[in-house]
Amino acid sequence: MTVDEAPLLLVSSGSAGLFNPLLTLAGELKRRGVRPVRFACTDERRADIEALPGDGDLRFVPLGPPRLEVRPEHWDDETHRRMSAGSRVENFASYVDTSADYDYLHQLYERCLAVVDGERPVLAVVDSFASFGLDAMTARGVPFVISVSVPPSNFLQDSLPPAYPMPLSGLPLAMNASQRAANARFRAALLAALTEPERLARGTAAAERRRAAGISNTELRPTQYAEAAEALLAYTVFGLEYPFDTAPATLRMVGSMVPREIVPSPEGAELRAWLDAHDSVVYVGFGTIMRPSAAQVAALVEVAARLAPEHHVLWKLPADRHRFLPPADELPANLRVESWLPSQVEVLAHPHVRAFFNHAAANAIHEAAWFGVPQLVMPFWFDCHDGAVRVVDAGVALAVEHEDPLDVDDVTGKLRRLLTEPTFRDRAELWRGCLRRAGGVTAAADLVLRLCDEKAAGRTLATAAS
Repeated sequence: MTVDEAPLLLVSSGSAGLFNPLLTLAGELKRRGVRPVRFACTDERRADIEALPGDGDLRFVPLGPPRLEVRPEHWDDETHRRMSAGSRVENFASYVDTSADYDYLHQLYERCLAVVDGERPVLAVVDSFASFGLDAMTARGVPFVISVSVPPSNFLQDSLPPAYPMPLSGLPLAMNASQRAANARFRAALLAALTEPERLARGTAAAERRRAAGISNTELRPTQYAEAAEALLAYTVFGLEYPFDTAPATLRMVGSMVPREIVPSPEGAELRAWLDAHDSVVYVGFGTIMRPSAAQVAALVEVAARLAPEHHVLWKLPADRHRFLPPADELPANLRVESWLPSQVEVLAHPHVRAFFNHAAANAIHEAAWFGVPQLVMPFWFDCHDGAVRVVDAGVALAVEHEDPLDVDDVTGKLRRLLTEPTFRDRAELWRGCLRRAGGVTAAADLVLRLCDEKAAGRTLATAAS
């Protein structure tokens, strides 16, 4: 293999929120076809990667079967409830207990080492949650870029200024005295929870195992990974993310990761016709993890009924929640419920979609902002609280509480405001322009390919000198 033939390697876990931005990047790289690309991921994502259109050399590299039981989208309802109700600190500690599988992480690290040894990549782009990939690149001396699919402050939390709102707290940048005190309490409580003896013992044992394996970042410190990276790709812009003066110079804010061209899918023809037929549509979608209860489903059906006849509602509701819906002949005539959509960005790109009711996860809020769509956000856990306060502060959204049951009056009233008050559409258009000027997937691909060329040239010179 010559230096010019050395591939670019993408590495991610299969969880949708982490995987999708890199899938979008892979699609752009395959479309350009200027360098071989390998996408290492767990086996369930093979079809998604192999289905990407384009003439480039893109190949799936298996990392073995996933451990679905550690992923939130596969938890039972009781486990899920423990992570999304009550204290945010206790929720996160419970999440760590449930999802931190150090044995599995080490297996993925060893598999990733084998991939690196087989492919000999010139550069890697690794999701920030795929510590196994970051460790493998460090161990083999492969230069890497970190894909940051959450707010950059969430990833770089170990280097934030003391006055910055703590990640997961949902606190605003401009805090009053009471909020500053709450921020300090949240920081102390989170530290206390994560250093409880049993949790600390598990973490210490994992760190010792990593040290014995020759892994340099034994404590999984994000800033240590960031300092070693060629760049950090963040899919936002400051303003939709709060600025912080400790941000590394290598942080590249490229905006939303949306395909450059939204190609209408054949499967979506009937849905597009429905959207075409209705001038004002509210799209409701809460991602792959949130699970509306029976009472919440009933409340949202009532919200749709109250929005008629001026507005229609398209609701993407997971199939296992359809049991909570009333019989089809009792649904409001303006409500369409689907368990699957061919493409969320295809829906958001439609000019008749006037508002997006979502859970404030990073991909959702930035995809909506990319298309200038005002948002109603209902954060239900973790970084969703941070996303919600940021889009509200940016003027593109209103927020409602994740209650059970929901406050129908509050939800309906805020949706009507978003649909009728011009300021929300105006602010959404402003941020749409900011995100598009940042470049999106085009800027991300340009940066990655430029780094590939630089590293290939450096490898050629080193080979010639030896």
